[in-house]
Amino acid sequence: MHFTPSIFSPYNIGYKALASALSDIAAAGGKPKWYFLNLGIRENQTIKEINEIFRGLEYMENKYSIKLLGGDTARSPFLFLSITVGGKAANPIFRCRAQKNDKIYLTGNLGGAAMGVFALQKGIKTQLTKYHLNPEIRCEESLVLRKKYRINSMIDISDGLLIDANHLAEESNKKLNINYEKIPLTRGCKKFAKEHSLDLKEFVLTSGEEFELLFTSPDNIKETFVSQIGDVTNGKGVYIDGKLTPPRGYRHFE
Repeated sequence: MHFTPSIFSPYNIGYKALASALSDIAAAGGKPKWYFLNLGIRENQTIKEINEIFRGLEYMENKYSIKLLGGDTARSPFLFLSITVGGKAANPIFRCRAQKNDKIYLTGNLGGAAMGVFALQKGIKTQLTKYHLNPEIRCEESLVLRKKYRINSMIDISDGLLIDANHLAEESNKKLNINYEKIPLTRGCKKFAKEHSLDLKEFVLTSGEEFELLFTSPDNIKETFVSQIGDVTNGKGVYIDGKLTPPRGYRHFE
């Protein structure tokens, strides 16, 4: 997670730093148990700011019943949080086991985080900003899915739907066919995109920071928080509406 201090409050920083780490446990079908925190503090950091960071962390601790086991603090020229989360999964779900004839599913709705960060950068007031600042993490939903259904592969789409779908396709050596019209959108996204002349489809496919789960299963999954958006076949790559679409999204080292 990267943050801009002018956009993120100290509370939001603590909240999202832990949330983004928890999402990786959810993507493996695990239950988070504990975390370590390394905190770098600027020389002019105030006690109030530090307390607010920990208030955000503690909110997530209480919500997901996890414990801070330790870590370290240091003086730093800039504020940073380095978090390591540990969890437990009897049978972890990997991203490399999608099977032919699996259905492709997605939790939640997309677009809110992308529109939210655009609004924050431009100083636009909208309810969509909450999806970027305080995203919902799918830890509980992941456990429900693993318990009730056969989940062959799973990944969180924190780097963007298109690029993370490509990770799943490449590591499973399969072709993912996604129907764009079946991707559920966050309420208000279409209107916001139209008002500000934004390419809604590009935002939905490539925006990171959504933290929803993309997964495949042979089962017919009927859960209110899940939508079927495509299917898996033999082949390679990700196809959007029948067209091979190169991976686009957040790349960590570019």
